[in-house]
Amino acid sequence: MAIEFKCESITVEVLDPTGKSLEYRLERRFDPLTSRSSLICHGLREKWRTFYGYRDDQWLNELSNQSKNGCPFCSPTIEQVIPKFPQNRVPEGVLRFADVYVFPNLFPRTEFEAVVTSPKTHYLSLNQFTEELLYNMLTAALECIRRVYSLDNALDYAVVGTNYLPPAGASLVHFHQQIAMQPVPFTRIRNLMECSARYAEAENSNFWQDFMATNDERKIKQVGNIYWHVPFAPTGFCEVQAIVNACNFLQFEAEDVKTLAVGLSNVLRYYHHRGFDSFNCIIYSGSLQKPDGFHAGLSIIARPNARPNYLSIDSWFMPFMLGETVVPERPEELAWEIRAYF
Repeated sequence: MAIEFKCESITVEVLDPTGKSLEYRLERRFDPLTSRSSLICHGLREKWRTFYGYRDDQWLNELSNQSKNGCPFCSPTIEQVIPKFPQNRVPEGVLRFADVYVFPNLFPRTEFEAVVTSPKTHYLSLNQFTEELLYNMLTAALECIRRVYSLDNALDYAVVGTNYLPPAGASLVHFHQQIAMQPVPFTRIRNLMECSARYAEAENSNFWQDFMATNDERKIKQVGNIYWHVPFAPTGFCEVQAIVNACNFLQFEAEDVKTLAVGLSNVLRYYHHRGFDSFNCIIYSGSLQKPDGFHAGLSIIARPNARPNYLSIDSWFMPFMLGETVVPERPEELAWEIRAYF
């Protein structure tokens, strides 16, 4: 097995205004599959805690109450305003699964986009995302993907994404997920697929299986077909990932969806106890048409907390334009903390 967890130690000296020497120890880590680099800057933890880890619950409750007025996803407004799919996409127009609605995005950015939400769920603290809610939402999203793909198998690549609260890019406070499908892989997924294919050719082995066999230090827990871990080289704050023992969404079993829902609920409880209120999440798949050795997966990151004067401390030029993630905590420490929530 050729899995390598490559890390470089960096020492930087700065003189304070009095001339006193200040020494900072950093780490540059390289993703074992893609070689993408991340910077672990321990000294930033206290500096960023003020912006990142302080949750204003009183203001959030006010925001929730105010945003309910005229919310298009709440009852009864949702019945009056949501758009419908054309018959060649989804013959029913709108999909209903118990309290979950699936309908088209009015402003699509790919060949197929849909919104998944429940009119009974507006604002939730992160410790209120129950396993049942997440299971119902994910089940509805995956059923929509199956139906759409059965009618148009050119839509070979699909992702289920979540932006929760404005810092994560949500235009509405009301909790919802989004489905995106297109005939070409999304850039991040293309990179993972191409790198894992090169690894398979070079090593005559499966990267995902080899990775899970060597990643004990950052492993959170293996539950059924789902392997939960903290990435060696994160792409965002408090990132948690899952590897699914399936190539694509069509191979997911009901138990896999339940396990993902339970794990997501666990991670969000941890985020809540850390003081967060906002997050982004993706659940991605390999080709729906050509299953291979690729493994589907999940990635979730915490985002800066919502507040009247939002400070975007995690989307400055280095991570946003250079692709160089900067985080304040070691993945091994984060994995140790999250294990207790599983």
